[in-house]
Amino acid sequence: MSTLAHTITKSNTSLPISEDYRSDVRQRNASGGSVNDKTSSLSDEQRQKELRDEKALLRKLDWRIVPWIFILYFLSVEDRANVGYAMTMNKQQGHDLATTAGLTARENNIGLGLFYVAYIVFEVPSNLIMARVNPAFWIARIMITWSIVTGCMAAISTAWHFYLLRFLLGVFEAGFWPGITYYTTLWYRPNEISSRIGVTYLAGPTSGAFGGLISAAVQLIDTKGNLYGWQWLFLISGIISIIFGVATIFYLPSKPETSKQFLTDEQLLLIRQRLALTEEEHQEQEQHQKSIFSKADWLQVKTQLLDYKVWLFCVLYFTPVMAATSLGYFLPRIVQELGTYNSIEVSLMSIPPYVFGGIMVYVMTRLSDHFEDRGWFIIGSSAASFTGFVILSFAKPIAARYFGLMVVAGGTYPTVPLSMAWTANLRENAVDVASATGIVSSMGNFGALICTFALYSGWTSDAPRYVGSNMINGGAMLLATICAIILKLRLGHLNKQMDQSGGRTRKYLL
Repeated sequence: MSTLAHTITKSNTSLPISEDYRSDVRQRNASGGSVNDKTSSLSDEQRQKELRDEKALLRKLDWRIVPWIFILYFLSVEDRANVGYAMTMNKQQGHDLATTAGLTARENNIGLGLFYVAYIVFEVPSNLIMARVNPAFWIARIMITWSIVTGCMAAISTAWHFYLLRFLLGVFEAGFWPGITYYTTLWYRPNEISSRIGVTYLAGPTSGAFGGLISAAVQLIDTKGNLYGWQWLFLISGIISIIFGVATIFYLPSKPETSKQFLTDEQLLLIRQRLALTEEEHQEQEQHQKSIFSKADWLQVKTQLLDYKVWLFCVLYFTPVMAATSLGYFLPRIVQELGTYNSIEVSLMSIPPYVFGGIMVYVMTRLSDHFEDRGWFIIGSSAASFTGFVILSFAKPIAARYFGLMVVAGGTYPTVPLSMAWTANLRENAVDVASATGIVSSMGNFGALICTFALYSGWTSDAPRYVGSNMINGGAMLLATICAIILKLRLGHLNKQMDQSGGRTRKYLL
């Protein structure tokens, strides 16, 4: 491969141009715009080769990184949300987690909430560490430790066991979602991030769908080996996650500059050119690896905290996280209150909303990258989610309310990865990206905390239709729509200022 030495910018993306092509341009200018056919043909062939090389590189990255991250996030959501199924599994026999451990609805909500308390506290430090160490190893560390805790949840017999293990699960899993978002920015351009994060986030609704099937299946082995069905669920989930956590150490590449066994020298150079990484920036990143939690790190975190745009993104992310958490934890309960269904029917009826939500995640994030736009897709998804919550709350027929639940899932789920991808595009420096996504994710998880403590099972008088809980989530999605409009207008204004006075290397994605 010839040296890639120049880029042209089109819609904030870079296409590599060879040295041969630059020679062609110089010859054309020197001869009044004409070059011989042989040279022109050579430059065309070179450009085609470079495009083929770039497509081959993307395919290599996509097949190695994206599916593996998808699996890890799938297991993360599964291990986190299994507690929702554990509370209803084999309920008719009195073998559900709540009954066997003597947990009240309030104690259940406290345990769910403690996970997010720990997650919020430890998320930013985890992301800062990831920016300084081998990110693949840190992702593996997160996974192995949370898997051990998941397996231990099979031993829950009292409320304090539940509290402790849920808190530890939050401590050890903290930083995983913003961490894999940061990890994605190490390999892909800003306008390529949304679809990759979207595929990863597909694991959320996919886990919900498979979680229903797995829960229904595991209920059939209730009391086998002197274990309840919910205990089998935690043990199986924990063992599988540990296996993938250990495998991550050996399979997931760390960073482009240290992945010489995975990539050729030409591909490493191409990645740097695609990401517009100069030698000076490359050396700066290597220097950053030498210290963890330096004074400069905390100054950068402070800078992010003082930036109003970061707080707008916090609100934008907070709102769909609250709604998505409601679906993750309480969708089986919402379905159960639609009619008179047994526990297996509830598990199976919980699957279609997750499937539809997953389809919409894939479609919306792909379109967002294709059109290089974040704002309009978030606005549309959030507005659809609000409409779904209204239908779910006020429609009379069961079929209409179930349709509303489908619309809620289809509108809510895409908003989460779109918001996180937009946040990652806000910054350019690696530590800035890590701290900004960590802050936004931490603040966003307050939405999950509110949901677990105050909505649905936490608001007993709101049952059985949960109109209040639904409309709080619906109002939150309406607030997300407003935030997206403000951010789109403000970032567009900053881009115009950039055209006049310069500043960032890349414009903001709108």
